[in-house]
Amino acid sequence: MIVILSTLNGETRLREMLPALLRVRLPAGTRFHVVDNGSTDGTRALLAGYASQLPLTVHDQPARGKNNCLNLVLNKVCHELAPKEVVVLTDDDILPGADWLEEMQAAADAHPDCDVFAGRILPHWPTNINARIEPVSRYYGVLFSLTSSVEGPCDATLAWGPNMAVRAHVFKSGFRFDPAFGPNGSIGYPMGSETELMERLERAGHRAWFAERACVRHMIRASQLDATSIVQRAFRHGYGVGWRTQRGKGSLRLLMTQWAALRGLVSVRLRQFWTPASVQLLQDYRETWARGLASGALFEYRRAHRIAGFAETVPERCDNAASPGRD
Repeated sequence: MIVILSTLNGETRLREMLPALLRVRLPAGTRFHVVDNGSTDGTRALLAGYASQLPLTVHDQPARGKNNCLNLVLNKVCHELAPKEVVVLTDDDILPGADWLEEMQAAADAHPDCDVFAGRILPHWPTNINARIEPVSRYYGVLFSLTSSVEGPCDATLAWGPNMAVRAHVFKSGFRFDPAFGPNGSIGYPMGSETELMERLERAGHRAWFAERACVRHMIRASQLDATSIVQRAFRHGYGVGWRTQRGKGSLRLLMTQWAALRGLVSVRLRQFWTPASVQLLQDYRETWARGLASGALFEYRRAHRIAGFAETVPERCDNAASPGRD
């Protein structure tokens, strides 16, 4: 088993996470690969201090983006892994239970026909929770990367970044994360980096299992609880959904997506006439999400047309890898 995570100026988060990792019971042969994405705080020194306590390898990835970091490790070590070996993917802000990796390995051993394993993600709230965010409680899963289900077969898209695993043979066959999605240092990046890959794995016939007992807690930072952060995340999520929905589709899908977004916007505006001010954040969330959906679909439609036009104009400069991260 290997565990991969990326970090960018994650010293504060890692000061909580690394001691928790020391309490995790490690299956035989477990190795941790941490990718530093250009930290300027004390992240590297902190990781160096744990190198003698954990089977830890630190990598450097100057190209900004979580998916660039994950792909860096996969490209380096994939050939060394046994086909059925488990690649656990997580983030730099989790607090795992002591049996986290044992349970993930047990799920993989018990279900050799499955290639994707989704683990349970619960919140680790800050001391003070802003009561103003209660109206958007139904979207906590999206906002804070929380997921839970019963033990059993599941849709691969239930595998989310803080707690998921994929068998090595999937990556050995050429699958990688698409760097166009996920955190990349900008505010308006399209969310859904793991979901984008999981959708491709679903289409390719790979089966998934929800490992309920493989549980971690996701650190929720106080800065994530203000209205601005929530609305920004709503846009990013909608943007990612729109982009992924439009991929490989033409103008008809674009029209359908734009119509759905327009209906959402109109619905929100009409509700504002009788909705109390106390739930304004919910209306802002829905409106911004719809705007993100429309923007993401339109961006992908235009991008695809630019690529097609370029291929027709200078075919000698095109190859089969026009879209990064595709299988």
